[in-house]
Amino acid sequence: MQEDYYAAYREHLRKGMRVEFGIPLLGGGVFRDWAIIVEAQTDELLAQISRDVLPANVRVDVGFILDVSIWIKKEVYTCSGIVIERLGGRVLRIRLFGAFTLRERRQFFRLELHLRLRYALLSNPSKRDVEKDWEQRRDLEHMKFQGYDQVVIAAQQARYLPSVALEWRDILRAEVNLGGGGLLIRLPQPVAPEKLLCLEIHLPLQPPRLIQAVAEVIHLMAPKAPQNGAPYYGTGVRFVFLDERDRDLIFRHISVTQIALLRKAAELRGMEAAEPVGEPEPPNWRQRLLPRMLWALLFLVLAGLVVKGLLLYQKAGSPNEIGKTYERAIREYRHEEK
Repeated sequence: MQEDYYAAYREHLRKGMRVEFGIPLLGGGVFRDWAIIVEAQTDELLAQISRDVLPANVRVDVGFILDVSIWIKKEVYTCSGIVIERLGGRVLRIRLFGAFTLRERRQFFRLELHLRLRYALLSNPSKRDVEKDWEQRRDLEHMKFQGYDQVVIAAQQARYLPSVALEWRDILRAEVNLGGGGLLIRLPQPVAPEKLLCLEIHLPLQPPRLIQAVAEVIHLMAPKAPQNGAPYYGTGVRFVFLDERDRDLIFRHISVTQIALLRKAAELRGMEAAEPVGEPEPPNWRQRLLPRMLWALLFLVLAGLVVKGLLLYQKAGSPNEIGKTYERAIREYRHEEK
């Protein structure tokens, strides 16, 4: 799958091309500007944005995620990218990830994640009561990271009176498509569009953070039944009440997660590029038979030499017998002379 992405990058992104960047804004929305590709290598771009100075409310720094758009046959296609280096004020080095898809006018980039969360369905409450209840839960959560004493936090929590009735349901490892504007979540029951959900999203940051939000259902997918598990309904929701500080935490978690995924993908590509060192293939029967035949031939030659030596030894007689015969002949010769 990654190789398909790389092929698409090489096909559609070349030096000198004009592309469009979509930069999420902290307060909501997307700032769009065009840029020229200075250099393109596999999944990495070096691009120069058109503006000398970005607007005051637009920030682009290392680790920021944005979308990269191109035009193909009068249609706009978009993939995602993360800023890995800034070279001056206008030149950005961007690592691409994900496939090119027909642009969806989302406010924020999204990423597939596994998170722990809780949700509570709201029947038909007053929107003002929902907002008031959300504000209380949000403020209690923020107090934990603002230097308040635990006694003060406990006292504030004791004074908390829910404005709406909430029946929380836990999902320990939810598969979600999370972004700053909303999320796609799998729910065990259908929830009609325009219904409201209260959400508690656990972000595994350091330290861990709990996001309090209220979301509105905007899209309900047909139920899906996996082979091992209960059917679920893909439900797209957008945030109605979300503190901007919590939105920043969502951005940070998405950036950290994507950087880790890109680093892992780069390591895997490096391992695949290196020459594979595997176990040698087992020799076939001919390769196994040849050494055995050579050893057998050597054994036969040595055996023949040994047998030939023994025959010569037997024919010549024992060295001791030859010596005795020689001595006996000498003695007889001396006796005759006497």
